[in-house]
Amino acid sequence: MYTRRLEASVVSDVYTQLDNLGWVVDERMATNNVTQQRPKTEAEKNRLRTAGTRHFPDFVLYERDSSQAIGVIEAKRPGQTLEEALDQAVQYARPLGAPLVFAYGGSFVDTRHVTQERNLKIDGEDVRQFVDHYTSLRFVREGPEILSGPEDVQISRSELVKIFRRQANLLREAGLQAGMDRFGAFSDVLFLKLMDEVCQLREHSGDIAPLLPHLRWSDFQSRGRDDRLNYVSTVVWPAMKKQFGAIFSDSFPITSAEIFSDIVEDLSQFNFTGTDADVKGDAFEYFLKNAYQGIKIKDLGEYFTPRNIVRTMVSITNPKFGETIYDPFCGTGGFLIEAFRHVSLRIKVTPENEKKLKAETVYGSEIATTARVARMNMILFGDGHSNVHRQDSFANPVDGKFDVILTNPPYSQKTRHGNLYDIPSTNGDAVSAQHCFQALKPDGRAAILVKDDFLTEDGDTGRVRDLILSLSRNVSIVSLPRKLFEPYTPTKTSILYFEKAGKRKKVFFFIVNNVGHTFGARKKSIPKNDLPKVLESVHAPIAEGFSCDGMVVDQDHVQNQSSLWPYDYTEVLPPTDKPLTPLASLISSSGHRFAPKDHPNDTFRILGVSNDIGIYLNEEKRGEFINQRYIRVSEGDIVYNPHRVNVGSIGIVPPHLAGGIVSGIYVVFRPNDQKQFPSAYVLRLLKSPVYLRIIQAYDTRGSVRANLSWEQLCRIKLALPPPIRHGGVYEKPH
Repeated sequence: MYTRRLEASVVSDVYTQLDNLGWVVDERMATNNVTQQRPKTEAEKNRLRTAGTRHFPDFVLYERDSSQAIGVIEAKRPGQTLEEALDQAVQYARPLGAPLVFAYGGSFVDTRHVTQERNLKIDGEDVRQFVDHYTSLRFVREGPEILSGPEDVQISRSELVKIFRRQANLLREAGLQAGMDRFGAFSDVLFLKLMDEVCQLREHSGDIAPLLPHLRWSDFQSRGRDDRLNYVSTVVWPAMKKQFGAIFSDSFPITSAEIFSDIVEDLSQFNFTGTDADVKGDAFEYFLKNAYQGIKIKDLGEYFTPRNIVRTMVSITNPKFGETIYDPFCGTGGFLIEAFRHVSLRIKVTPENEKKLKAETVYGSEIATTARVARMNMILFGDGHSNVHRQDSFANPVDGKFDVILTNPPYSQKTRHGNLYDIPSTNGDAVSAQHCFQALKPDGRAAILVKDDFLTEDGDTGRVRDLILSLSRNVSIVSLPRKLFEPYTPTKTSILYFEKAGKRKKVFFFIVNNVGHTFGARKKSIPKNDLPKVLESVHAPIAEGFSCDGMVVDQDHVQNQSSLWPYDYTEVLPPTDKPLTPLASLISSSGHRFAPKDHPNDTFRILGVSNDIGIYLNEEKRGEFINQRYIRVSEGDIVYNPHRVNVGSIGIVPPHLAGGIVSGIYVVFRPNDQKQFPSAYVLRLLKSPVYLRIIQAYDTRGSVRANLSWEQLCRIKLALPPPIRHGGVYEKPH
């Protein structure tokens, strides 16, 4: 039985967070709406006893000026899982009539709506921290999923793109032709709008607004069209520069009074902080792709780490007050903002603490103009902007300065500053990891989002990976779903977590398939989410073995030349009780590789493969026009595209296409014994849902794209064919 008494540090931690969120935690006050280790009334105690509970809840949350319980908090105890703590909270909540429960794991919470038996979500993302009284009541009244702002002011991504496109066109009319000039001007204008919205929110909650009334958007918006620009240029802008420093230029960038008034009147129709979480933090970012590349923008968020992954990485590192937090590739500041919020929620609010939080906690570098936007975002979301600098982090190595590093480095970059590091390299992936490792203090910890090929590559990247492994402890790899960043990029990524101290004892691998929402442009909320299991297990693994649903693989040592690819240490098997045999013992590579250009006068039939029709004739060409190497195939050969087999692009060469050729990158093989193990059976297996999931697990090694190599194909295990039914048709695998 778990001990019932909570440690004083846990009690203090929970109370501090609730106090910062506006809950009245002092039980001596008449307005108190939080109790610990007891409910408010004797009637509630009796209901708990009648329900058979042996103890009282850790904390009970009440509706203001009422004895109606609305939430129960249970803290996870040693030896207990967060899910068990959540179930315990539900047992208390039902007799109390409290519809919300929170299980606290130290760095994050898990939640449940008791009556609807679903996790709490805001803007489609699982809630990972405690919420204030107002938000709690919204969950009670509206159900387990709410929007951060009223539905009538929510702005969709497509609508936001249209709004920002109009501003880009207006700024172009104002004479700002260069993309970066428009981006800078729009950042200035949008900052003024968002700061006004922040002021309104602060005033609504009883706090002091960060801007004086005469400097706010709502003031100059009410002025005449001809007066607005002059007032902003001569009154507002000098005051902003004085208050926030070099973030702002000496003069306001827009000179056309007519254009400026058009922009003000257009943007005044919308409440940007009332839209979803991504838009609130990333509203500046629409212009970036045009600004840098001059090509059409597709959508928001294209260059940015998904917010649920940012929050997961912050929770994994669990930064504490007094520690220094660094993002050397901070972009628009997403990691710094979330880390700042995480720490600020957990400190006693005093002038000294606030000063230290803002001036000595978060640090960032960014080579691009987005460094300025990061500083603006920090101001909007709590400040801490003074330590964010525009510079090339590669050219500015840091030695042992920071406690926590959180970052998503730029991928596949080249650098001329690799000679500044212990392992000289022009490979940006290798240098960025070195930069992070070198910048950590002893005992510091880092969570870095890396391309999956970082886990297996040799050369400079491999040497850097070996360096980190040899000088770190508690190394963890969190393999993220391939489709997480779609439709923007197919890049497969993983979270690399390590602590820079001592000698590595274990490496833990987590396979994440579900993150609480669907993938692609239109994300829809789903109940499956492996991230809580990762958060709970990364510091105190509670399960050994392997599962595709987020469990942990515990390895005492890393093999295969320091590979950190999870499937080098485990295998994915189909759910069957029948004996399994590796494909390696049942198949052989097939086909004849050659260069068609060596036969310039011959005509070749070039074949393709698709997931719906299998092998087909794509085109016919003379050898003199074919420059690449190809594979000649025979009847019964099984052919697949290694980059598309994960969606079923595999087929059998039919008799009429025998002798055709396929691309040299394709994999061609055939069963060793067609009678006992025919091609049709193999094809049906590999296209079945069960085996497509296995293929999708194995197709990532050494590549950011799907790429099922011959070696990984041979790892797949399957049961030998079932008995042939009448007519010679094999049973379809499940």
